[in-house]
Amino acid sequence: MRHHLRVSALILPVLLVAASANAGSVSEVGDIKDTVKKSFSVEAGGTIAIDMDRGNVEIKSTRESMVYVEVERNVDVDSKEDAKRVLDRHQLEMYKKGNDVIVRSRLEDTDRGWKRWRDGDQVKLRVVVRVPRQYNVDFTTGAGNVEAADIDGTVEGQTGAGNIEIGRVSGKVVVNSGSGNVSIDGAQGSVEVNTGAGNISVGEVAGEVMASSGAGNIEAVITRQPSSRSRLETGAGNVTVYLANNVGIDVRAETGIGSADTDFGLKVDGNWMSKSFKGSVNGGGPSLTMSSGVGNVVLRSR
Repeated sequence: MRHHLRVSALILPVLLVAASANAGSVSEVGDIKDTVKKSFSVEAGGTIAIDMDRGNVEIKSTRESMVYVEVERNVDVDSKEDAKRVLDRHQLEMYKKGNDVIVRSRLEDTDRGWKRWRDGDQVKLRVVVRVPRQYNVDFTTGAGNVEAADIDGTVEGQTGAGNIEIGRVSGKVVVNSGSGNVSIDGAQGSVEVNTGAGNISVGEVAGEVMASSGAGNIEAVITRQPSSRSRLETGAGNVTVYLANNVGIDVRAETGIGSADTDFGLKVDGNWMSKSFKGSVNGGGPSLTMSSGVGNVVLRSR
């Protein structure tokens, strides 16, 4: 019996050492970061076209006649081998066509079921682009947030799911989100924005506004005289417009269920559930339509 105990006592430390060694060999690697950079010499007036199935996008301006692209890939995996396998499936293209620059990113869908879902969830992409100020922006991303500012051109794009934030833009802005909030501040041209579910904020817009949300609040600040009609509508949420005193419009505002209010002395009609008002403001001008299925409609003086 004593001999058996001595053998067991010798075996136990060996097993512990082996277990410790095995644990070290399968320990999690954690995040592995990989950055790809490229630059292109361009002239003013071109377009940066970004087409991604996933990932966040940031677009900034530079005083140089260059386009700089930086793609940061962050992979959360258990081993370096897994990281290589996932990154090998990432198709990334960056090239110049004429005066335009194209960035295209896809995670190759060779797997099925849980493995495909897991790999997609493990990869986090972030694209940072710097373009000349006099350049246009065109983006598409399946899922991810998009930011763009200080562009003396047009901004057009869409995301399947994600927030969109646009700063100062001299040209028109046309953006869509399947699900996400949209913020536009400093647009000097016309604005067209749609989201399936999310809030829309349009600040300091100098042109006409077309804004639509399936469910979410809409707020706009109109500071200059628009040249054509504007329309803001939501299925469920409040619609609020702040109007500069030197801007003339013909307004029509209505809600299916909610209240209506205005600073411009217009009569509010309706019953206890449905409210509306209409009339000329500041001498009249292009039409402004404000509509909510369920929510309040408000026109304020700014």
